[in-house]
Amino acid sequence: MAATVTFEQRRRVIGMLFVAPALVVLAAILGYPIVESMMLALQKVQLSAGAIEESWIGFGNFQRLFADDTFRRAVLNTLYFSLAEVVLVVVISLGIAVLLNHPFGRYGLFRILLVVPWAIAPVANAVLWKWILNANYGVLNGLLKSLNLIAYNHVWLGMPTSALNFLLLVDVWKSVPFVALLLLAGLQRVPSILYRAAYMDGAGRLSSFVHITLPSIRSAIAIAVVLQTIWSLRVFDIVFVLTRGGPADATVLLNFLAYRVTFNFLDIGYGAAIANIVFVLTLLLALLYIRLMKPREAGGAR
Repeated sequence: MAATVTFEQRRRVIGMLFVAPALVVLAAILGYPIVESMMLALQKVQLSAGAIEESWIGFGNFQRLFADDTFRRAVLNTLYFSLAEVVLVVVISLGIAVLLNHPFGRYGLFRILLVVPWAIAPVANAVLWKWILNANYGVLNGLLKSLNLIAYNHVWLGMPTSALNFLLLVDVWKSVPFVALLLLAGLQRVPSILYRAAYMDGAGRLSSFVHITLPSIRSAIAIAVVLQTIWSLRVFDIVFVLTRGGPADATVLLNFLAYRVTFNFLDIGYGAAIANIVFVLTLLLALLYIRLMKPREAGGAR
């Protein structure tokens, strides 16, 4: 037993030596900006008359968050956007994965078509939808008018409710392909013998889906939920291209608010505080993702 432990310890040490150079590079590239951002969040840093003014204020920037109506609006927008986006993406992706796992859906063409939205660059995707939703020459207005569903062109991105919901639609369209492929991989690992046994016991398709499919892919679903939540918190490009946070801050999300405060208002310390809120939330979710990806111990599996 001791020899096995010694070998495992040696294996881990050698592995750490191999990855040490990469860890040093990551620490230099990522570690310094993270620490610097945290330091900025504890200072009042403003660009005024071409000079940077710095003064240490401790947690003053974080205290400002509680009195900032725009920050509260961004939090509510982000909560709605993230919750709705995760639910829609996972549900739609699960439906697509089930269809692709069907014998009829296993043709390569269907999977190629599925990947197209995900393969488009994020900014190009946002520009594409900006053309579609344009109030004057957008495809959406033209299609709905041709079907006599609307009598005049609508400014889809000019109304608070519709603007945020269309941002949600754009992000769902972009995110579904990856999650669908992730869930499809989980579905293909479900032993077919379980379905045959359920059929012999008289279980229908819905019962098999609820009692066999969903429990078998719960780990894949959990990973999809965590990853999608992380990505929803980091949404920036579609907000920047489509609405710039408008109208009337209806589409301001936390990530975009951090950018706007920092680069538009030049309130660098306060912007860093908002960015660190997003960073902490993302870090917690990333730790949860690592925990989900960690192989189960032999004893735990039993």
